[in-house]
Amino acid sequence: MKILVTGGSGMVGKCISEIVGFDINGNDKALKRVYNYTFLSSKMCNLKDRDAVLKYFNENKFDMIIHLAAEVGGLFKNMSGNIKMFSNNIKINENVLEASYLSGIKRGIFCLSSCIYPAIPSKFPMDETMIHESPPHPSNEGYAYAKRMLELQCRQYNKDQNTEYICLIPVNLYGKHDNFNLMDSHFIPGIMHRWHLQKQKNKLACDLHKEKYVLYGTGTPLRQFLYAPDFAKLILEVLHGDEYMGAGPMICCNRETTIHAMALNVAHVMGIKHEDIVLDERKSDGCMRKTVSNMKLQHY
Repeated sequence: MKILVTGGSGMVGKCISEIVGFDINGNDKALKRVYNYTFLSSKMCNLKDRDAVLKYFNENKFDMIIHLAAEVGGLFKNMSGNIKMFSNNIKINENVLEASYLSGIKRGIFCLSSCIYPAIPSKFPMDETMIHESPPHPSNEGYAYAKRMLELQCRQYNKDQNTEYICLIPVNLYGKHDNFNLMDSHFIPGIMHRWHLQKQKNKLACDLHKEKYVLYGTGTPLRQFLYAPDFAKLILEVLHGDEYMGAGPMICCNRETTIHAMALNVAHVMGIKHEDIVLDERKSDGCMRKTVSNMKLQHY
């Protein structure tokens, strides 16, 4: 049984590779296995190139797919690049779905995001029926609408072609293989990197020149966070679990907390005093709340 993992060099892809018995470079550490995984990176195939994708899938004949690949980034990357985020993700998802179907892949996991949900929903917490209820937050509407279209495409393939393409919807993911780039990372890796650099700088400065640790925004937005290895386990469980056939989209989440509370947790782990943290309220908060429920997943 051959399983393709797109985005195989990303955070969740690396977590899956460690769970199923591959090393950090994707080398198989087992002599015998039931499932043979391929962890696809952009260097192996450009998923925005339709011809290249169709050729790759046709030549390799995979049985299942875990589609993680996406053009992703934090709040400020989305705000400054909605056109690119929409266009690239539409291309990637369209090509992967078409190639999956044409090459005979009947079952797979397709990764969405909780940021696709309405900015002003009719209720909290939101559930799987509310994905298309009203517009997403304008700060990341390019990415959000592309992911919404992925859910729609999977639903239509399942309806018309009898496939089993299951969409999983994670909340804010974090983990050791995260993107720590200061320009386009998500909240947890971004603040860890910035504060690490500030901590190193403060070590070299006298007390009079030590600077505070800055938290962007008001700190009041509510968020849900999910540890990437836990999400990787859920992906594999759903992929191989017959009980999930026909389940449709499912949310994967934990309880919510404020940005400020999570920042204090990060500060504690990094050995930073809470009184040394200051807010820069000139920075955008993004969406103030996007609370979702995993009640559906809990029923399985």
